[in-house]
Amino acid sequence: MWFAMKEENKDMLSKDSYNAFFLVPLYLGMFYHAKVKIEGKVSRKLYRNMMDYGQQILKNFSPDLDFTEVEVEGFTEGNISEKKLIGTGISCGVDSLSTIYDRFAKEQDADYKLNSLFIFNCGTHGDYENSKTQQRFIDRYELNKTAAEDMNLPIYQVNSNLHAFTHKIAEQKLGYFAIYSCILSIGNNIKKYYLASSYSYDELMEFHNQSHDFDMAEYTESYLVPLIQTENTEMVLDGAQYKRSEKTANIAGWDIAQKHLNVCIIPENGAHNCSCCSKCMRTLMPLEAMGKLDEFSEVFDLDVYRKNSHKNKVMIMASYKKEGFATDNVDFLISHGVQMPGKMEVFTYKTVHTMKIYGRRILGNKFYDGIKHIIQK
Repeated sequence: MWFAMKEENKDMLSKDSYNAFFLVPLYLGMFYHAKVKIEGKVSRKLYRNMMDYGQQILKNFSPDLDFTEVEVEGFTEGNISEKKLIGTGISCGVDSLSTIYDRFAKEQDADYKLNSLFIFNCGTHGDYENSKTQQRFIDRYELNKTAAEDMNLPIYQVNSNLHAFTHKIAEQKLGYFAIYSCILSIGNNIKKYYLASSYSYDELMEFHNQSHDFDMAEYTESYLVPLIQTENTEMVLDGAQYKRSEKTANIAGWDIAQKHLNVCIIPENGAHNCSCCSKCMRTLMPLEAMGKLDEFSEVFDLDVYRKNSHKNKVMIMASYKKEGFATDNVDFLISHGVQMPGKMEVFTYKTVHTMKIYGRRILGNKFYDGIKHIIQK
């Protein structure tokens, strides 16, 4: 396992601790039921938090995990740098920009105000063995660098090969540990780091079981993140006070968001939002409800959105009270007076959707083959 930075920033890497090499090996040891031996010193606080409490949280998260031993050479508090950065990650997504807006654009207290941004290559840009992953990371860095420059904030890269290990299990399961590890790799320079939340506090309570053994953040981040601490670096979960639609509303009037918002699952040319995938729709529907669509015409194709918006309103109605983001969108749209699809239209969608998935099992092969052209259409 390794971490790297640009030549001009290489002195930021922590050389006196193995904190960055603790979390992913811990998860791997729990997964493979193997003892972990780290030939270096780690933070006593990080070690005790994860050994005393974190392992139980992880065991609750996935049935594949079990308690394991972690042997280290000793403990270190690290050498505190003069930088003492207050940072967060930048992706130009809704979660990311909402945190930056609150903790930079609106923040007045110097002890809490962001003064640096980070982007990590440890799994969210693709599999380590995929030849396109590194280029995707570079492209996204350049995209986010433009936003950072508009805010006059420095942006730092950390490159790593942690995804050579995490993707062998599942990126959604322990990929967050890779992100936390990149932060710890430069922990001597970071006083406070804001991690943008996925769910709100109440959504985490209501929907966390849907992410059991799938998405670590949506299952447990509100009480796991505070344990990822060292004597020098404080990790803060930011944004859980909002639902996703409220985050969208939070940044809707910010010129940086209107110019740089990038939420797409499959962005065109690596940058522009497709305007019809689930994440684009999840963002555009609240903007439409607030009458803010035109302000985001620079980053979305609004004609594509309008062509697909009704279909997606039917889809989120079909997932109401079953999935967190859909429930949030429906409640937000209704509260803003948006006319939603009727019960019969939603029932028809659910029926057809079920038939597409389970049609042969429900109807039998012969009958299903006779009508599948209607269902598929």
